Amino acid sequence: MKKTLRYNYRLNPTPEQEAKLIEFGATARGIWNLLLSENMRRYEFDKTFLFYNDMASLLKEIKPFEEFTWIKSFDSAAAQQVARDLETALKNAILKGRLQRFPKHKISYKKKKLHNDSFRAVNNSNCIRIEDGTISIPKVGKVPIILHRELASKIKTVTVQFRHGKWECSITQEVECKTALRVLKTITGFDINSKQTVVGSNGYVADNPKFLTQSKAKLNQLQRQLARRNKGSNRWHKTRQRINKLHGKISRQRLDFAHQISRQITNENDILVFEDLNVKAMQKFNGSMVADNVMALITQLSKYKAELAGKLYHEIGRFEKSTGICSECGQHHVLTLNDRHFICVACGVHQNRDLSAAKSIANTGELDLIAAGIVARVNPTSQRKAANKMKVFELSKFAVGSEKKRSSLAFIS
Repeated sequence: MKKTLRYNYRLNPTPEQEAKLIEFGATARGIWNLLLSENMRRYEFDKTFLFYNDMASLLKEIKPFEEFTWIKSFDSAAAQQVARDLETALKNAILKGRLQRFPKHKISYKKKKLHNDSFRAVNNSNCIRIEDGTISIPKVGKVPIILHRELASKIKTVTVQFRHGKWECSITQEVECKTALRVLKTITGFDINSKQTVVGSNGYVADNPKFLTQSKAKLNQLQRQLARRNKGSNRWHKTRQRINKLHGKISRQRLDFAHQISRQITNENDILVFEDLNVKAMQKFNGSMVADNVMALITQLSKYKAELAGKLYHEIGRFEKSTGICSECGQHHVLTLNDRHFICVACGVHQNRDLSAAKSIANTGELDLIAAGIVARVNPTSQRKAANKMKVFELSKFAVGSEKKRSSLAFIS
């Protein structure tokens, strides 16, 4: 099985190349606004929308006109990607059950004073390639790139964007997932909370570094400085750019921390069980705390890393109770946010709130996997006479249209 992954690299364009990248980003924004305006006009006229094929044909038809020569100088494949993005945004806005709003027009540089436009190029006929420390981008040329890691496979697309004062390119590639492991030795539940980032049922604890809190003093200083500036002046824009760069540093620190934690979790465990957290609702309660704790990011990264390594990732139901359950007897308790430890009223065992929740998540995930038919408990011959028997499961899946087992995995804890 193949999985599409995205790798980010830093670019060091020359002044001429940087001007071309800025121009192409503005052109992509102009095409988006043009096609969106045409869709809004069409909807007012006959209550219909233009989708990808119609928008691609429209771009081809208007290129010969003198008013649209700026589209002719742009990469045609990149222009088609803008049409695809707009089609996706329109479908997400009009389909029932989706929460996305109707797409909006993108703001120009004159209003926001920030070159953060982006465009996506497609690797047709190997037009995008990396040679001698440079990446070839259609109609831009060979741009110097900081290749901090080797490419995993052939390049599919490249998205170029100016973020937090630096030029970056995001390269998508197809990566082959490893064959599913035949023996899975550990199953671990993970509780994500506000005090620690992750607490595992095996005793693993990752404290929250709180990168936003670390930079809070500098951020407050810059925000007070911004408030004293005249809005729209050169000093006001410079201070705002400094704030933008500081927020970029915080986001990179969070992403690096989440990658380290998810990699360690995936390497040390074979079956990972997490909660299905409603992060969007939690942000309404305390948005800065939730964002600084990278709750959703760790689960997302752990999921794709487990799939690449051939391991098993599972999420228990969103409304499954995990907090306040005794890990020894299963007695339920009602706890407040200030109660970090509790004594079970049934068995009298003193327990840590987060550790017991992680153990409860592991037990619930194990029962879910058995009930869904993903794993089945077996009794190996080697353990029939053993005094200390270990849990052993056989994980079986059936191929589509076939009754034969596709794989048979064992789990030992």
